Amino acid sequence: MFINILQLTFPIYMLQIYDRVLSSYSLPTLYVITVAAVVALIVMSTLEFIRSRLLVRCGVAIDQALSRDVLDQLIKKAALPGAVQANQAGLRDVNLVRNFFGGNAIFTLFDIPWTPMFLAVIFFLHPLMGTVATGGAVLLIILALVNEKLSRKPLDDANTLNNYSMKFVEASRRNAQAVNSMGMLGGVTRRWQGFNDNVMKLQTQASRRSGGVQALSGWIRQVMQVAIFGVGAWLTLDGQATPGIMIASSIIMGRALAPVQMGIGSWKSMIEARGAWQRLKATLGGLEQKDSMELPDPKGELAAEHVTFALNNSFILRDINFSLQSGESVGLIGPSGAGKSTLCRLLLGIWPASGGVVRLDGANVYDWDQSRLGSFIGYLPQDVELFAGSVADNIARLGEVNSEEVVAAAKRAGVHELILALPKGYDTNIGEGGVVLSGGQRQRIGLARAIYCLPRLVILDEPNSNLDEEGEKALLESFSHLRAAGSTLIIVTHKPSLLAGVDKILMLKNGQVALFGPRDAVFKKLLEMQNKQA
Repeated sequence: MFINILQLTFPIYMLQIYDRVLSSYSLPTLYVITVAAVVALIVMSTLEFIRSRLLVRCGVAIDQALSRDVLDQLIKKAALPGAVQANQAGLRDVNLVRNFFGGNAIFTLFDIPWTPMFLAVIFFLHPLMGTVATGGAVLLIILALVNEKLSRKPLDDANTLNNYSMKFVEASRRNAQAVNSMGMLGGVTRRWQGFNDNVMKLQTQASRRSGGVQALSGWIRQVMQVAIFGVGAWLTLDGQATPGIMIASSIIMGRALAPVQMGIGSWKSMIEARGAWQRLKATLGGLEQKDSMELPDPKGELAAEHVTFALNNSFILRDINFSLQSGESVGLIGPSGAGKSTLCRLLLGIWPASGGVVRLDGANVYDWDQSRLGSFIGYLPQDVELFAGSVADNIARLGEVNSEEVVAAAKRAGVHELILALPKGYDTNIGEGGVVLSGGQRQRIGLARAIYCLPRLVILDEPNSNLDEEGEKALLESFSHLRAAGSTLIIVTHKPSLLAGVDKILMLKNGQVALFGPRDAVFKKLLEMQNKQA
């Protein structure tokens, strides 16, 4: 508020110079108004500096308030069924909003509401000059609305297509080996080039339209300066105004119209910031916030009650019923596509069931606070993903490294000696995705991460993939450690030798429970079924 009021300093100073000082030849008056003007300008500059610093801090505060929540939601959404791979678009949107607060475009939003005040001052000096200035402001506002109409859609389309292009690049990067080995690089680059060409076309279209409107607005503003001087000179010659009023009106009109023209010039950044904010609202509001009551530490009792799961109106699991006591182990078997991995995700609370409920110690597993439940859960997915960092960091799940527990987990997974053979042992940086490790090494370190601190519920999805004979032997020994610790264990496998020590077998077929019961009884039933078919 005070900044915009103080912007009247120079026009008022010029008005006093022309109408008071020059006509009276009063040096004392000149000294007084000059000192007053300088002091006012110092105050205005100080306030502008403070405002700029506050807006930068506001942008940083927004970043700190949103970044973590946005990342949480991106990762949670990526874990949902049918979701695309998480990307950094949400975090880029946070950066856009933060940079908007730290840039010059936001000052336009603060200054535009003061345009009517400046116009009112010109009306006070002379109604005709106020009418001329208001006409110019109306023309520029109309141009701003036209600019919005012409620029918004191509910019929105360009941002949408650019995000899709970034996802395509990320997918290509993840599949780089297949792309290079099978000669797909040309097709990948051509497809990306098509996306990029369309993005550039849309952005160029928006820039051309905005540039044309901006050039027209600049011309109108210059014409208005000519008009205000012309009208002011005519009024002065007619005795209705003074030279000071003419000069002051011209300066004030420049102040009044400048924010509107600046708004047209920075319209692209405003649209981008607004779009980023809307996407952030959608990201943060897209998932239900679960109010999780504090529950006792789980013991590992697991039950599926009439669990059904559908994706895109297609049922993957139907009416799944079984229960496990704490410390029991079960082998989850069945043909490919039977729904084994899907069931694992439901049992872990990663995905919500379409019908029925999965209970951990009697409570719906999807209602547990995942940040707290995670320390009691061990999970080894089919595709093991490790993080850039040390071996110890990965085994400790990126938390505070407890050296004793890390080493104990590695020994239980039979990977301790393998880790010691690495260049820096547990402190070896394995690179993004564990790139410096072999598939078997990643699998075994992933197993150590899954059984870190002996969780109460451990689910291993095809844990023997990428393992050699020595690795499978270590895997079987880890099962013994988990059973001895009383962990509830679920093993998804096609290999009967891994099921030697399990208590029960759960067989899925076509998304339904085909067999469930004690291991020997289920194997006997399977043998009878095979004999009948033979």
